[in-house]
Amino acid sequence: MMMVPATVANAAAKPKASAPGTLELCKAAANGMSGKTFSFSVDGGSAVLVTGGGCSGPMSVAAGSHTIVEAPTAGLQVKAIKANHLVSKDISHGTVTVTVKAGSTAGNETLVTYTNEANPALGLKVCKSAGNASPSLIGDQFSFTENGNPAFSVAAGTVAAPNCGPVTKFKLGTIVNVSELATPGTLVSGITVSDGRGSNVNTAAGTVSATVGAGVTVVTYTNDVVPVAQLGFIEVCKYTGDIYVSGSFTFTITDRTGLVSTQSVLVNQCTAPIAVAAGNVTVAEAKQFPYYVSEIDVAPSGRTVNQNQANQTVTVTVPQGDSSTETVVGFINSTTLANFKVCKTLTANSSALAGHTFAFDITSAYGTYTDYVTAGAAGTTACIIDFYAVPIGSHVSITEEPTANVVNTAVSVSPASNDAGSFAPTANLTIGSGITTATFTNEAFGTIEICKVAADPSTATQTFQFSVNGGAPISVHAGQCSLPIAVPAGTATVLEAGKANFHLVTVTATGPTGDNRWISGNTPVVASTPFGGVENETVVTFTNAVNTGQFKICKVSSEPTLQGVTFHFTYSYTVNGTLITGSADLTPGTCSALSALIPVVDPSGAAIPIVVNEQATPTVAVSSIVVSNGNLTSSDLGSGRGCFTVNQGVTTITYTNVRTAVNPPV
Repeated sequence: MMMVPATVANAAAKPKASAPGTLELCKAAANGMSGKTFSFSVDGGSAVLVTGGGCSGPMSVAAGSHTIVEAPTAGLQVKAIKANHLVSKDISHGTVTVTVKAGSTAGNETLVTYTNEANPALGLKVCKSAGNASPSLIGDQFSFTENGNPAFSVAAGTVAAPNCGPVTKFKLGTIVNVSELATPGTLVSGITVSDGRGSNVNTAAGTVSATVGAGVTVVTYTNDVVPVAQLGFIEVCKYTGDIYVSGSFTFTITDRTGLVSTQSVLVNQCTAPIAVAAGNVTVAEAKQFPYYVSEIDVAPSGRTVNQNQANQTVTVTVPQGDSSTETVVGFINSTTLANFKVCKTLTANSSALAGHTFAFDITSAYGTYTDYVTAGAAGTTACIIDFYAVPIGSHVSITEEPTANVVNTAVSVSPASNDAGSFAPTANLTIGSGITTATFTNEAFGTIEICKVAADPSTATQTFQFSVNGGAPISVHAGQCSLPIAVPAGTATVLEAGKANFHLVTVTATGPTGDNRWISGNTPVVASTPFGGVENETVVTFTNAVNTGQFKICKVSSEPTLQGVTFHFTYSYTVNGTLITGSADLTPGTCSALSALIPVVDPSGAAIPIVVNEQATPTVAVSSIVVSNGNLTSSDLGSGRGCFTVNQGVTTITYTNVRTAVNPPV
């Protein structure tokens, strides 16, 4: 709490009663005033400082009437004044008049309490006046914007009585950027903001920043007619700094009166002479990606006032005169360029390609040509930076030329955001800043063929199924080979699908000189597949044979009288057009010798029928014919005839006999 001397400085100037009294000033803490410092004066004397939420402390003053005034505080106003010995008060001006009784003390003093609040902000309005020297502008409409909002118009009044637009509501403390839109033939000669609330005044641009305060903040613009200027001439030219600059460029020419001319100029051409107010003239080129101003030349020399290549502007002096005295401004533009890189990666199984040079066809803004990259070791990446830098944002297409027995397995672009739709074997790039990289990954391939050899006539008519490295089925007929098959260099796995009634005999894998390329296995077989085409292919040969079986004829009987009796059998079958016959004499409990090997199928794929006949024996009948590990195709017990086919291994045909007469012949 701020204290003051017990006696106010000018109290002695007041008429004194027989005894002084006591006065105390307080500031309420309401409305967020706590802790703020406020200034008061008593009867116009020196300042008395009081903190919000506190009091000054008892002050000894002359008995009688006293006037207290609160000094203004920015953004605040007096809301209420309370006093126990009130004479009068004026809240709008922060004043109060009270009576101090003679002999009063702190116990019965005169107590004055002020309460403050934030000033209400009504908003902002724009007013327009015509300068005293430009009465012709009175009544003309001028356009304004506030913080970039839609434009509105205000008719110009006089300096003494400007016309104003409507009040726009803004919160207290808001900074409003006011801008007058250019009106040909006029210029802003003055901008004022009420209560000193303006900043960043720019009459040339017609702009000001106004801070909204209490009440209405008033922004007043004054305009005058642009005086008739003496004329000179300027010419603007556009030149190229490299081969990529093309098209037309836009220039804004502003003379000292604010007159603006916009010109479009093709490369390596100039405008016609342009009349402007003599004096300083500014020429600005609109930015146009990916070009930049690399040089600005002014002729005759000595007429450059200042220039800023980064902002693409130059200010020059234009003397009064005709076009023969013109100032020529030449803007030279160059292109923002960047490089790209072409890289070659070899897969781990492509050591045969190390040191090989790969060709790439390039199409870019520079033209069409070929780059070459020599591959490094397998599993590594080798690169070149293309010699020609090209415009940022331009398109580059890179296509790898084919190489025999080499497959382009992937194309990638870095950064990935610069990829414009690449697909093997082409990289499509959008050139960015820095270096854009296209990487081509290659894999060496070898060649393999699959051949089928038949070990017998039954196999010679068959077709067999194979797969290479788990791929789609490949059909190969016996006695033939597949077409050459491209496979990754290194090794390949060949699997023959199993085929009923046939079996694999041998597998070989050889090179063109008969060199052994077999690594392991039969089916599947793993074979070496070195880099190269048919001139270095690996031939994998599978030899297959038909499955074979044998048969025997057996005789059984449970009849005691037949034990030791000999039964006679004949048999016949045909293999590959040759009829084979034989016979056997058997007693019950015995079997014939094994037959020759018999194919389980013939060249047509059908099983070979074997016919067995048992010679009739008096008073004896065949009671059953049974085949094991084979197929009984037909039988006739009465005639003793059985027909069957064999399976792989041993097939047995068994005849059982019974006695048909009670007393057999002696």
